[in-house]
Amino acid sequence: MKLTVLGSGTLIPIPERGNSGYFLQSGNTGILIDGGSGALRKMADFGLDYLDIDGICYSHLHPDHTFDLIPLLFALKHDPRAAEHASLRIAAPVGFKHYFRSLMDIYEQWVMPENLEVSIEEISQDSSSIDNISFDCNHTEHTEQSITYRFKDGNVGELFYSGDTDYCQELIISAKGVDVMLLECSFPDDGKIQGHLTPSECGKIAAETECGRLVLTHFYPQVMGTDIKSSVEKFYDGPVDLAYDGMEIQI
Repeated sequence: MKLTVLGSGTLIPIPERGNSGYFLQSGNTGILIDGGSGALRKMADFGLDYLDIDGICYSHLHPDHTFDLIPLLFALKHDPRAAEHASLRIAAPVGFKHYFRSLMDIYEQWVMPENLEVSIEEISQDSSSIDNISFDCNHTEHTEQSITYRFKDGNVGELFYSGDTDYCQELIISAKGVDVMLLECSFPDDGKIQGHLTPSECGKIAAETECGRLVLTHFYPQVMGTDIKSSVEKFYDGPVDLAYDGMEIQI
Protein backbone atom coordinates (compact mmCIF):
# COMPACT_ATOMS: atom_id res chain seq x y z
CA MET A 1 0.00 0.00 0.00
CA LYS A 2 1.05 3.59 -0.54
CA LEU A 3 -0.22 6.57 1.46
CA THR A 4 0.03 10.15 0.21
CA VAL A 5 -0.43 12.92 2.76
CA LEU A 6 -2.75 15.54 1.26
CA GLY A 7 -3.10 17.69 4.36
CA SER A 8 -1.15 17.55 7.62
CA GLY A 9 -2.60 20.63 9.28
CA THR A 10 -5.93 22.03 10.45
CA LEU A 11 -8.48 24.67 9.45
CA ILE A 12 -6.01 27.38 10.48
CA PRO A 13 -4.61 28.55 7.13
CA ILE A 14 -0.84 28.24 6.87
CA PRO A 15 0.96 28.00 3.52
CA GLU A 16 2.63 24.61 3.91
CA ARG A 17 -0.12 22.56 5.59
CA GLY A 18 -3.66 21.91 4.40
CA ASN A 19 -6.67 20.37 6.13
CA SER A 20 -6.64 16.70 7.08
CA GLY A 21 -6.64 14.34 4.11
CA TYR A 22 -4.81 11.22 2.97
CA PHE A 23 -4.98 9.04 -0.13
CA LEU A 24 -4.38 5.30 0.30
CA GLN A 25 -3.66 3.16 -2.77
CA SER A 26 -3.33 -0.57 -3.25
CA GLY A 27 -3.40 -1.98 -6.76
CA ASN A 28 -6.34 -0.37 -8.54
CA THR A 29 -8.09 0.66 -5.32
CA GLY A 30 -7.96 4.20 -3.97
CA ILE A 31 -9.41 5.39 -0.65
CA LEU A 32 -9.65 9.00 0.51
CA ILE A 33 -9.11 8.99 4.27
CA ASP A 34 -10.91 12.02 5.66
CA GLY A 35 -10.80 15.05 3.38
CA GLY A 36 -11.07 18.60 4.63
CA SER A 37 -11.31 21.60 2.35
CA GLY A 38 -8.64 21.60 -0.33
CA ALA A 39 -7.93 17.86 -0.34
CA LEU A 40 -8.94 17.47 -3.98
CA ARG A 41 -6.79 20.41 -5.01
CA LYS A 42 -3.85 18.83 -3.20
CA MET A 43 -4.45 15.59 -5.12
CA ALA A 44 -4.06 17.52 -8.36
CA ASP A 45 -0.97 19.28 -7.04
CA PHE A 46 0.65 15.94 -6.23
CA GLY A 47 -0.16 14.29 -9.55
CA LEU A 48 -3.06 12.19 -8.25
CA ASP A 49 -6.38 11.79 -10.10
CA TYR A 50 -9.49 12.28 -7.97
CA LEU A 51 -11.29 9.84 -10.28
CA ASP A 52 -9.19 7.11 -8.65
CA ILE A 53 -11.19 7.58 -5.44
CA ASP A 54 -13.26 4.40 -5.03
CA GLY A 55 -14.33 5.14 -1.50
CA ILE A 56 -13.96 7.45 1.49
CA CYS A 57 -13.26 6.57 5.13
CA TYR A 58 -14.21 9.30 7.60
CA SER A 59 -12.96 9.27 11.20
CA HIS A 60 -15.45 11.86 12.44
CA LEU A 61 -17.66 14.61 11.08
CA HIS A 62 -15.76 17.80 11.89
CA PRO A 63 -15.37 20.21 8.97
CA ASP A 64 -11.58 19.98 8.67
CA HIS A 65 -12.05 16.27 7.91
CA THR A 66 -15.15 16.28 5.69
CA PHE A 67 -15.61 19.55 3.80
CA ASP A 68 -14.32 18.37 0.42
CA LEU A 69 -17.19 15.91 0.00
CA ILE A 70 -19.34 18.53 -1.73
CA PRO A 71 -16.53 19.57 -4.14
CA LEU A 72 -15.95 15.88 -4.90
CA LEU A 73 -19.59 15.32 -5.81
CA PHE A 74 -19.61 18.56 -7.83
CA ALA A 75 -16.58 17.39 -9.81
CA LEU A 76 -18.14 13.98 -10.45
CA LYS A 77 -21.28 15.71 -11.75
CA HIS A 78 -19.66 18.27 -14.04
CA ASP A 79 -16.36 16.72 -15.18
CA PRO A 80 -16.90 14.95 -18.55
CA ARG A 81 -14.21 12.45 -17.57
CA ALA A 82 -16.40 11.28 -14.68
CA ALA A 83 -19.23 9.95 -16.82
CA GLU A 84 -18.24 6.33 -16.13
CA HIS A 85 -17.74 6.84 -12.39
CA ALA A 86 -20.82 4.91 -11.28
CA SER A 87 -20.35 4.39 -7.55
CA LEU A 88 -18.83 5.88 -4.41
CA ARG A 89 -18.60 3.96 -1.15
CA ILE A 90 -18.40 5.85 2.14
CA ALA A 91 -17.51 4.36 5.53
CA ALA A 92 -18.14 6.73 8.40
CA PRO A 93 -19.18 6.94 12.06
CA VAL A 94 -22.77 6.67 13.22
CA GLY A 95 -24.57 9.90 12.32
CA PHE A 96 -23.07 10.30 8.87
CA LYS A 97 -26.29 9.37 7.04
CA HIS A 98 -28.09 12.22 8.78
CA TYR A 99 -25.15 14.54 8.00
CA PHE A 100 -25.24 13.51 4.33
CA ARG A 101 -29.01 14.03 4.06
CA SER A 102 -28.60 17.51 5.55
CA LEU A 103 -25.99 18.37 2.91
CA MET A 104 -28.26 17.04 0.16
CA ASP A 105 -31.14 19.18 1.42
CA ILE A 106 -29.01 22.20 0.56
CA TYR A 107 -26.81 21.14 -2.37
CA GLU A 108 -28.26 18.06 -4.09
CA GLN A 109 -29.53 19.66 -7.30
CA TRP A 110 -26.16 21.32 -7.93
CA VAL A 111 -23.76 18.55 -6.94
CA MET A 112 -25.29 15.06 -7.09
CA PRO A 113 -24.54 13.20 -10.34
CA GLU A 114 -27.67 11.55 -11.74
CA ASN A 115 -26.04 8.17 -12.30
CA LEU A 116 -23.82 8.01 -9.22
CA GLU A 117 -24.70 5.43 -6.57
CA VAL A 118 -23.50 6.59 -3.15
CA SER A 119 -23.35 3.73 -0.66
CA ILE A 120 -22.96 4.73 3.00
CA GLU A 121 -21.93 2.31 5.74
CA GLU A 122 -22.05 3.62 9.29
CA ILE A 123 -19.38 1.96 11.42
CA SER A 124 -18.49 1.90 15.10
CA GLN A 125 -16.59 -1.22 16.18
CA ASP A 126 -16.76 -3.19 12.96
CA SER A 127 -14.72 -4.61 10.11
CA SER A 128 -15.38 -3.83 6.47
CA SER A 129 -13.62 -3.32 3.14
CA ILE A 130 -13.51 -1.23 0.00
CA ASP A 131 -12.46 -3.49 -2.85
CA ASN A 132 -9.19 -5.17 -1.86
CA ILE A 133 -8.45 -2.91 1.14
CA SER A 134 -10.01 -4.11 4.39
CA PHE A 135 -10.17 -2.21 7.66
CA ASP A 136 -11.03 -2.68 11.33
CA CYS A 137 -12.62 0.20 13.22
CA ASN A 138 -12.87 1.03 16.89
CA HIS A 139 -14.12 3.89 19.02
CA THR A 140 -11.69 6.56 20.19
CA GLU A 141 -12.03 9.62 22.44
CA HIS A 142 -12.68 12.80 20.50
CA THR A 143 -16.35 13.08 19.64
CA GLU A 144 -18.91 10.57 20.83
CA GLN A 145 -18.85 8.78 17.46
CA SER A 146 -15.16 9.14 16.50
CA ILE A 147 -13.49 6.02 15.13
CA THR A 148 -10.04 4.77 14.18
CA TYR A 149 -9.08 2.67 11.16
CA ARG A 150 -6.60 -0.17 10.75
CA PHE A 151 -6.06 -0.83 7.03
CA LYS A 152 -4.62 -3.90 5.32
CA ASP A 153 -4.66 -5.33 1.80
CA GLY A 154 -3.67 -8.95 2.35
CA ASN A 155 0.04 -8.23 2.13
CA VAL A 156 2.44 -7.78 5.04
CA GLY A 157 2.01 -4.12 5.96
CA GLU A 158 -0.80 -2.53 7.98
CA LEU A 159 -1.64 1.16 8.49
CA PHE A 160 -3.36 2.55 11.57
CA TYR A 161 -5.05 5.96 11.39
CA SER A 162 -6.11 7.63 14.62
CA GLY A 163 -8.16 10.53 13.29
CA ASP A 164 -8.48 13.13 16.04
CA THR A 165 -8.13 11.54 19.45
CA ASP A 166 -7.11 11.79 23.05
CA TYR A 167 -5.15 9.12 24.89
CA CYS A 168 -7.37 6.10 25.58
CA GLN A 169 -7.11 2.33 25.93
CA GLU A 170 -9.21 1.68 22.82
CA LEU A 171 -6.49 3.45 20.83
CA ILE A 172 -3.75 1.26 22.30
CA ILE A 173 -5.67 -1.95 21.71
CA SER A 174 -6.62 -1.05 18.13
CA ALA A 175 -3.07 -0.15 17.07
CA LYS A 176 -1.13 -2.90 18.85
CA GLY A 177 1.79 -4.11 16.74
CA VAL A 178 0.84 -2.15 13.62
CA ASP A 179 3.52 -1.46 11.00
CA VAL A 180 2.78 2.25 10.46
CA MET A 181 0.84 4.43 12.87
CA LEU A 182 -0.50 7.74 11.52
CA LEU A 183 -1.21 9.63 14.72
CA GLU A 184 -2.50 13.12 15.38
CA CYS A 185 -0.18 15.45 17.31
CA SER A 186 -2.12 18.66 17.72
CA PHE A 187 -0.77 20.65 20.66
CA PRO A 188 2.48 21.09 22.63
CA ASP A 189 3.06 19.34 25.94
CA ASP A 190 2.45 22.55 27.86
CA GLY A 191 -0.74 23.35 25.91
CA LYS A 192 -2.78 20.16 26.23
CA ILE A 193 -6.36 20.40 24.87
CA GLN A 194 -8.87 17.69 25.73
CA GLY A 195 -9.65 15.46 22.76
CA HIS A 196 -6.21 15.86 21.18
CA LEU A 197 -2.68 14.55 21.70
CA THR A 198 0.65 16.12 22.62
CA PRO A 199 4.10 14.90 21.47
CA SER A 200 4.84 13.15 24.77
CA GLU A 201 1.49 11.37 24.66
CA CYS A 202 2.24 10.30 21.09
CA GLY A 203 5.55 8.84 22.24
CA LYS A 204 3.87 6.92 25.04
CA ILE A 205 1.20 5.55 22.68
CA ALA A 206 3.82 4.47 20.12
CA ALA A 207 5.79 2.68 22.86
CA GLU A 208 2.72 0.96 24.29
CA THR A 209 1.49 -0.21 20.89
CA GLU A 210 4.99 -1.26 19.79
CA CYS A 211 4.28 0.13 16.32
CA GLY A 212 6.96 -0.26 13.67
CA ARG A 213 6.96 3.37 12.55
CA LEU A 214 5.30 6.52 13.89
CA VAL A 215 4.12 9.27 11.54
CA LEU A 216 2.73 12.37 13.25
CA THR A 217 0.20 14.71 11.64
CA HIS A 218 -2.65 17.21 12.28
CA PHE A 219 -0.35 19.94 13.56
CA TYR A 220 -1.67 23.18 15.01
CA PRO A 221 0.75 26.12 14.66
CA GLN A 222 1.46 26.05 18.41
CA VAL A 223 3.06 22.62 18.32
CA MET A 224 5.18 23.34 15.25
CA GLY A 225 7.27 25.76 17.29
CA THR A 226 8.44 22.98 19.63
CA ASP A 227 10.91 20.11 19.34
CA ILE A 228 8.31 17.43 18.64
CA LYS A 229 10.73 14.58 17.94
CA SER A 230 12.71 15.07 21.14
CA SER A 231 9.54 14.87 23.20
CA VAL A 232 8.43 11.71 21.39
CA GLU A 233 11.83 10.04 21.62
CA LYS A 234 11.82 10.25 25.42
CA PHE A 235 9.31 7.39 25.30
CA TYR A 236 9.61 5.72 21.87
CA ASP A 237 12.83 4.49 20.28
CA GLY A 238 11.44 3.55 16.86
CA PRO A 239 11.47 5.67 13.68
CA VAL A 240 9.51 8.94 13.92
CA ASP A 241 8.44 11.15 11.00
CA LEU A 242 6.62 14.46 10.92
CA ALA A 243 4.11 14.31 8.07
CA TYR A 244 4.13 17.02 5.43
CA ASP A 245 1.80 17.69 2.53
CA GLY A 246 2.89 15.58 -0.43
CA MET A 247 4.70 13.00 1.70
CA GLU A 248 4.50 9.43 0.36
CA ILE A 249 4.63 6.46 2.73
CA GLN A 250 5.13 2.89 1.56
CA ILE A 251 3.45 0.35 3.81
